[in-house]
Amino acid sequence: MPIMSTLFRGLIHAGDTPLALTITVEQTGPMQLTVHAGSFTTTGQARIRGYDAARHEALIKAGDAEMLLDGQRVRIWINAQKAQTYALAADQVIDLTSDPLKPVVYDLDLISDGTQTDVLVKRKIVGVEEYGDVPPGWMKVHELLFEFTLPPGCVDVTPIDICALTVKPGFPSGTGPEDWAMQTRGA
Repeated sequence: MPIMSTLFRGLIHAGDTPLALTITVEQTGPMQLTVHAGSFTTTGQARIRGYDAARHEALIKAGDAEMLLDGQRVRIWINAQKAQTYALAADQVIDLTSDPLKPVVYDLDLISDGTQTDVLVKRKIVGVEEYGDVPPGWMKVHELLFEFTLPPGCVDVTPIDICALTVKPGFPSGTGPEDWAMQTRGA
């Protein structure tokens, strides 16, 4: 199975954020990938602070902050940029094609127009052709599959490492909120 995630190559932990992903990608044929329906929740823009009822209760009531599960800290949204969930409603089958003479580079992005969510397939043969621009009125939400290269004449992607976005809840084993910035290199 060529689709994988490792730290710094697609695998991230949500930490104290609402970040979540249920969209998955699997190889369903020698030159075929299927993106399975699911959702992606962004982190939004927030700061996490120790809870102080006098300072934070009004923000929570106004919807500008939320109490974290531990009941001791709050997430305060910055400039109303709250976490947002994008739902991919149906599976999408992606048929990959190689070139007989040149490498072909692919990557897949999750995109949205604010009401719909879709998968954008970006494909390029360097110096020959490229496609996969975000359509007008749409925006890139996040990469689902990071760039991978099909060698010339490729007929099966099985031996090719394809890195996919994977979000695990919470913190990596052995870490917590206090050392999360250090563990993720400040991410």
